[in-house]
Amino acid sequence: MVVRTVIENATRVKYKVLMPHHSFRREMRLKKRDMSVKKHKENIQISLTDFIDFVSKAGTTKFTKVKEIKNRPSYHPAFDFWKPLRERIIEIHKNNIDKSEIDEILDELTDKNKKELYPNIIKQYKSFLGRKKVEWLEPPFQDWRLGELRIKINPEIGLFIGDKPYVIKLYFKAEPLSKGKVDMILLMMENNLKKGEYEDAIFGVLDINKKRLYEKSTLTNEHLFLLEGEAMNFIKIWESI
Repeated sequence: MVVRTVIENATRVKYKVLMPHHSFRREMRLKKRDMSVKKHKENIQISLTDFIDFVSKAGTTKFTKVKEIKNRPSYHPAFDFWKPLRERIIEIHKNNIDKSEIDEILDELTDKNKKELYPNIIKQYKSFLGRKKVEWLEPPFQDWRLGELRIKINPEIGLFIGDKPYVIKLYFKAEPLSKGKVDMILLMMENNLKKGEYEDAIFGVLDINKKRLYEKSTLTNEHLFLLEGEAMNFIKIWESI
């Protein structure tokens, strides 16, 4: 037994000594590459709006959308066009400030396009509020995860309108918001956020330009399988770029 052990140990030592250096280097390169790929995969994080835009595309335009998202510069507040107004709306509701004071943000604007587009959006939002009695409700948020993909689901505001709790995603853009997109956004919000203290909340998407609050998706949980398929497709395209 002692002799056999010595021979086996000698064989292992001999193998290690004679192992070609280039094989060792190649093995290390492969390990580093695998670690790099794994790390890269863990960082696919996009907004709900981006995902819904991707799902709404067809054919090669899906590839174009993923490429646009992947090559987009890192987020910076300076390039978030609606950020100042979005934060002002949240501020007035959180602090129970009169809606008329939303206008104060106009005096702070220096960007030409914001000066042009903000006034109408503010007017429409105040019109939507009208004489409604509202009270702030902290909105929930969560990431929807599938494989390496993380989709941020973070409605901007929560409000008690009358005595009913609402969790609302704000839509500022002038481009038409299709019913299909609304249904998918509502389905994602309801499936991921409608639980716990938000079980009885009404989830909605507010098209501010039209002063229209969309509620109750016409889709069912069965449609989530289709969205999961779209998410897998997104990942494959992302990794191919």
